[in-house]
Amino acid sequence: MVGVDQDGMIQFVNRQTESLFGYDRADLVGQSIETLMPESFRKVHPVHRAGFVADPKSRPMEAGLGLTGRRRDGTEFPVDISLSSIDTEDGLLMVAAVRDVTERSNADQVLQRLAAIIENSNDAITSMTLDGILTSWNPAAERMFGYCSEEIVGKSIGLLIPADRTGDMNTILARVRPGQLIERLETIRVRKDGTVFPISLTISPIRDADGAIVGASTIARDMTEARKAAEDARNLTAAEHLVQTVIASTSIGIALVDLDGRIRVVNRSLCDLLGYDEAYFLAHRLPDFVHPDDAEEALRERGRVLAGSSHKSAEKLRLVRADGATVWVRRVTVLLRDVDGRANLVMVQVEDITAEHETQEALTYQAFHDSLTGLHNRAWILDILAVDLRAAKRLGHSVGALFIDLDHFKVVNDSLGHAAGDEVLATVANRIVAALRPGDRVGRFGGDEFVIVVQDVQDVLDAERCAERVSTSIAADLQVQGHRIVPTTSIGIAISTPTSTSESLLRDADSALSRAKAAGRARWRFFDDAMLVQAVARLTVEDELRDAITAGEFVVYYQPIVALSDAHVVGHEALVRWAHPTRGLLSPADFLDVAEDTRLITAIGAQVLDSVCAMLAACPDLPGPISVNVSAVQLAAPDWLDSVRDTLTAHRVDPARIVIEVTETAVLNLVDSARVALESLRGLGVGIYLDDFGTGHSSISVLRDLPVTGVKLYPRFVQDLTSGESQADALAQGLSGLVNGMHLTGIADGIETELQADILRAQGWECGQGCYFGKPAATPMTHH
Repeated sequence: MVGVDQDGMIQFVNRQTESLFGYDRADLVGQSIETLMPESFRKVHPVHRAGFVADPKSRPMEAGLGLTGRRRDGTEFPVDISLSSIDTEDGLLMVAAVRDVTERSNADQVLQRLAAIIENSNDAITSMTLDGILTSWNPAAERMFGYCSEEIVGKSIGLLIPADRTGDMNTILARVRPGQLIERLETIRVRKDGTVFPISLTISPIRDADGAIVGASTIARDMTEARKAAEDARNLTAAEHLVQTVIASTSIGIALVDLDGRIRVVNRSLCDLLGYDEAYFLAHRLPDFVHPDDAEEALRERGRVLAGSSHKSAEKLRLVRADGATVWVRRVTVLLRDVDGRANLVMVQVEDITAEHETQEALTYQAFHDSLTGLHNRAWILDILAVDLRAAKRLGHSVGALFIDLDHFKVVNDSLGHAAGDEVLATVANRIVAALRPGDRVGRFGGDEFVIVVQDVQDVLDAERCAERVSTSIAADLQVQGHRIVPTTSIGIAISTPTSTSESLLRDADSALSRAKAAGRARWRFFDDAMLVQAVARLTVEDELRDAITAGEFVVYYQPIVALSDAHVVGHEALVRWAHPTRGLLSPADFLDVAEDTRLITAIGAQVLDSVCAMLAACPDLPGPISVNVSAVQLAAPDWLDSVRDTLTAHRVDPARIVIEVTETAVLNLVDSARVALESLRGLGVGIYLDDFGTGHSSISVLRDLPVTGVKLYPRFVQDLTSGESQADALAQGLSGLVNGMHLTGIADGIETELQADILRAQGWECGQGCYFGKPAATPMTHH
């Protein structure tokens, strides 16, 4: 780049000029441009001055062949010269872009972009004769003033000047005629639509080939967009800098490649990425660096690009470093064209995504693997089982599913801690894998449950032998934290049918597992026809439960709770019944297990509480509170507490008229949120009763840790009471003392005879409940 004033004197040169011509910068500044181009510059300089400036719509001029430059040592070489004008603080300068064309390089692309940046300036550029007739009009001028070139060229500049400023142009032209440059003149102009706006003008004289002034060129900037114009100027500077440095300085590897695949330009980032120097790249073709496994796809992508595909999506592939290591990269390939629209280069951008790829691989692994055992997880088992079932149906064979559960694993967790439990699970997982045949699949389904999939079952013995191998492998002694443990397993086995799905086959295996555990554990059971009938019945109940919830088929019966001293009613327990449309009134024993397993109990419980609150609101004089049973499933539901509070509020029921009954076994496994929920309800005044008291292993700790207000004695203890001394009498007597000592309400449940009522009253039990006092009924009992 050589900057020359209008007298042909060099004002600045860049380092490339020093290198190209062999001069130091200090030797050139102030010298005539003919020092570097004795004949060439004279050929184009007058043309540029008279042509480009006189007609700003023309492109910066590019001289053709036959132009030469002269180095300091006197040698001459062919050059191309591009001339353009720029407005600087020191005035209008000619900038000569001089290129050595002895060996053309890809720098042509950079210079073409630079020329486009200059040509597409946002400033309006016009020219006129010395009597004010417009001779040229660029697109920016069209946008700024609203006139197209055909409308304005040949017309007077006066069309753009407000009526009260017509004398301005005469003053300006008077200054231009003697050759004066007018810089940053701020004035007013008018658009075609009549709007007036402030403008900044830089006006310079236009000279012909003989140096005579024949007109003036004007660079106009709309000052209402000064901020935008300043930003454009910064962008222009940044773009020029980008064009010169982007390939060299970007962190993304970039290569410019010929259409035959030979590398012409490569940046430092790509050299650093692959460990080769520039010379090595320039001596090879791009496919030489692609991993063999990706070479075919890389060639197909290159073919699509060369065919003119506009698809610019990033391609993920592997490259091979100089040290043989594999690098994962994201590659974007773009076809570049010259000014005539002909494809001449391919630009390849390469970004190192090795770390990203490895992270994605790790996430994919985690999505389908169990972090503790390293086995596949539930999601993978379900997916692969579906694949195996489709293959089995197509090939005409069966698939076996073995559902494995560790016996008494909770004891290990509770006694030795979760770390010991994790150690046991990891060891068991390894033993299962060791017992499998090639092709068998295994995964951890959750907790202490594992699933094995036998792909090709020709005989049920295939699955049974697998169960035997696994049981034997697992049952070997192991030492955990100094304790000897002999793990055993219960296994449910199901064999697929042509209609089996992943879910149905695992459900069948789970049903068989339940049968194995019920039979005493440490054994396996096959899913049979009886279990199928049972499973189908269970599914039927589940479907009907869903319909019943929607139809509101659940009703509440109330059983009275009385004071044992005089049998007067002090409260009720709400008991749900299902008014089945075909089977009649069903007790909880007919549907409760299914409701809890499917978590439908949450919706049923909400309906029961709503009915109870409606009853309390309608009967404000009803004696005592009403107890509502709540299962562990309901307690664990995240919105259960809000649901209870909302129901109480909706019916305007005093919370003290409601008691929540929870079983001892349910509260032993409460999550923290459920404990907080019970404490919150107790804070509102809701009572908390512990049902079936005495059946768990930690009754006293429950009374200590939860906000319990009452306990209900387990009915079995009541049934075993005798008139003489017995274990049941002693147990009931002891629990009565504990309850009374803690100032809790004590309710003996399941009283069916007068003898039982008398014994319990004598032992100190405050309240009683049972058929002796009243059976559950659709309406509460107000007295006894």
